[in-house]
Amino acid sequence: MRVHRSLGVAILLLCLAACGSRLNQENFDKIHEGMSPKEVQEILGAPANTEGRSFLGLSSGEAVWKDDKATITVHFLNDKVVSKRMAPTEKKEPPRKAEN
Repeated sequence: MRVHRSLGVAILLLCLAACGSRLNQENFDKIHEGMSPKEVQEILGAPANTEGRSFLGLSSGEAVWKDDKATITVHFLNDKVVSKRMAPTEKKEPPRKAEN
């Protein structure tokens, strides 16, 4: 019985790992021009960062989704997707200690 429980937990963990991040090529390809921010969030989840501005009746914005492997940036104009970009997430190196 104990072996079955351990095996069940191991399978569950493997399934969760296989699901992985929403930030993948397949989901990136689902995003297209004209989509609303809500539609994009239904695909990618909540963004890590957003910013926007308005001027003379036009609004523009950018939303960024990021995990340890990929960064997806989507640009909006009047709440519609106008461009998107996917790139590997840059790894930040820890600061180096100054040598004396």
